[in-house]
Amino acid sequence: MKNKFLLIIILLLTSPLYGVRAQDPPPPAKDYFPATWAEYSFPAGKFRIRFPEKPTESTSTEDRLEIHSIQYKGLIIYQVSYVDFPVPIDDPKKVNEMLQGLKTAALNSIHDKDVRIIAEREVAVDGYTGILLHLEVGANEIVRIQWVPAGSRLYTISTTSRKGSPQEMEGKDDYEKVVAGFIGSFHVVP
Repeated sequence: MKNKFLLIIILLLTSPLYGVRAQDPPPPAKDYFPATWAEYSFPAGKFRIRFPEKPTESTSTEDRLEIHSIQYKGLIIYQVSYVDFPVPIDDPKKVNEMLQGLKTAALNSIHDKDVRIIAEREVAVDGYTGILLHLEVGANEIVRIQWVPAGSRLYTISTTSRKGSPQEMEGKDDYEKVVAGFIGSFHVVP
């Protein structure tokens, strides 16, 4: 009995040497590495941006305005949408009023969910002035929205994710590096 037990122990200890081995963990999702993402161009939308994988496109209508959306759902929900207005939005004062109105409307639409503004800043994208909001919605959701008016078109670049943790890959600062890789890759093209 003792020899049989010893043989079983030896076989268990040496089995990795004979082709039986533990399975390697899967590699991390591509979402974590913005520098490796493919860039997608949208000629009708006159912009380009990087996504972790191929996004889907859709169109809807609201108040007689056609809204075009491009989205990919992965670790984070990545989205770009745009709408064309009948007149250009190029007066700096009107641009600022519009951006503040968008911010107010966005906050009002989720006012019942305990929203906290983490950061707000002005941005410049290819010569156009915009605004970026970083919001915490409730205790578990992070939303970042960037609005960029360009001529008569308004672009909305946004991400939605759960709150990250320092123990997770890129979870520190709620996936800031990943989100910056997405939002920062947005460019208006002529």
